[in-house]
Amino acid sequence: MRSYPFKTLRSRLTVLLITPVVVILLTGGIWGFIHARNTMLGQWTEHVMLQLEQAAHTIEAGLSRPMELMKIFGQSGVDGTSADLPEVLVDKLRTLPGVVAVNVNWHGVPGALQPKTRHKGPSRGRFMRFHRGTFTRILPPVVDETTGEQTVSINMILMDADDTPVGNLEIVLLFEALVAHITSDPWWQNHTACIVDRKTGKMVLASGLMRGRNQLGDNGDRLEQTVKDALGEKSAGTVWGQGQPPERIAGYHSLDTFPWAFVVFADGRTILAPIIHFRNGFIIGAVVLILTIFGIIRFNVDRISSTVKRLSQQAVAIADGDYKEKIEVTARDEIGLLANSFNTMIDGLRERDAIRNTFGMYVDPDLARTLLSKPQADRLGGRRRDVAVLMADIRGFTPMTEKMPPEKTVDILNRYFSAIIPLIQQHRGIIVDFIGDGILAFFEPFEETLDTAAQRCLQCAFAMQDAMNRLNEELTQHELPDLAMGIGINCGPVVVGNIGSERRKKYGIVGSAVNITQRIQGQSRADEVVISEAVYRLIRSDVAVSRTISTALKGVASEMQLYAVYPNKESNQE
Repeated sequence: MRSYPFKTLRSRLTVLLITPVVVILLTGGIWGFIHARNTMLGQWTEHVMLQLEQAAHTIEAGLSRPMELMKIFGQSGVDGTSADLPEVLVDKLRTLPGVVAVNVNWHGVPGALQPKTRHKGPSRGRFMRFHRGTFTRILPPVVDETTGEQTVSINMILMDADDTPVGNLEIVLLFEALVAHITSDPWWQNHTACIVDRKTGKMVLASGLMRGRNQLGDNGDRLEQTVKDALGEKSAGTVWGQGQPPERIAGYHSLDTFPWAFVVFADGRTILAPIIHFRNGFIIGAVVLILTIFGIIRFNVDRISSTVKRLSQQAVAIADGDYKEKIEVTARDEIGLLANSFNTMIDGLRERDAIRNTFGMYVDPDLARTLLSKPQADRLGGRRRDVAVLMADIRGFTPMTEKMPPEKTVDILNRYFSAIIPLIQQHRGIIVDFIGDGILAFFEPFEETLDTAAQRCLQCAFAMQDAMNRLNEELTQHELPDLAMGIGINCGPVVVGNIGSERRKKYGIVGSAVNITQRIQGQSRADEVVISEAVYRLIRSDVAVSRTISTALKGVASEMQLYAVYPNKESNQE
């Protein structure tokens, strides 16, 4: 039999019905959560990248005018250019917002314009001739010793026609003025943000929890280290931290003019708060839905399984012959139809068993099961077998019944048959028929030899004669006449099988051996057991002979030798 991991109907139906719901909810929930999460993170990324790009453009715009004038200054040294132009450009640079100093330094030239000039008035000194200028670097912010303010320097090298450096131009910008528009924006103040050097990761400016930090990733934060590595690969992008949803998210954007990059860190749960709330609500709703479905399934399945369980228990009771209790029908669906059909089956079995109990209790139940186990048990027809046949008859019963009421006659017969039938069944005999006060039975060898079946038949006959003594004591107590029984036994070939029609049939025997047995029974006296010579040859050592009968029986061509026998006590003792 195939074994199932779930042995009850409730567990199987629960799993079969709830599993698809769980799979659908789980699949839909995960897909929806991932889709919504990616959408919200994408929106955040677009928003932050736009803010970083705008911040970069703000700084680039603040530097555009100084850088443009410095570029013109670098080209003013070409031959043919006005000698006053460099000085005019320097004076113009000094007037720009955020510029705190413009320094021109000539290498080894006395009387030239000295560096670190801190005033914004007209320049003093003279400009040497140079061919062109080249931007070199932008220094990170430093604290000016005289003012205590952070400044940023932009340097340009001035070279002659042989590309030999002859001097340099330096513009000193106030760092606060450069980033004033950025640090005043809400996104800078509300986020953990910083400006770092792209190559080294050194902090240029920081806000929020990053204030006071010197280096990106110096605290061992994996996300910061990942951002630091990404700065050298791409000019802009986003990096997600660990977790689902990510605990933190970072966005960065590099500047074109300065070797810096803006970096913003945000809390992933804050960004994804709506989708997290939706996820939690979805989980709660899914659990409530599953529990509701489970309750509905359990309510209905319990009703079905309880009916099925009652059907199973009642089927076991019916197998034992108990037809008293029917199944209570509480539904009008298929389960109710099944219960109704089961009750109808009980009625049919009860009626059938009533017929069997009234007319068919001629065979021991165990023997009946043996007969029913044979393939031909329920088919008409038979097979030829050698069996032992027994016929018993009450001596002088007909004259006796003519002198008593019918009720007493039936009472005597009932007591007689009640005493005799169990003995035949105990010895595995098959009762073929009741002929008035006579009984016809045969003993078939199933998994044994004919002599064993004949021994059972003979032992049954002796037990029947012994039972007559106890029966007569009972009849005397009820003021009924005593009975005497004669028994005849024969063995021989007969046809054994179902005799009758498809509508009415019985398991019996047909053959001359049956007729001869009836005639042998007629030769027996009261309380005698008379056997044929064929039986005597089979059980010779088990009996003692009280008389020998030589007679010509009707239907038999030659004279037969019969033996009136009784149990051989010496043989039994052995």
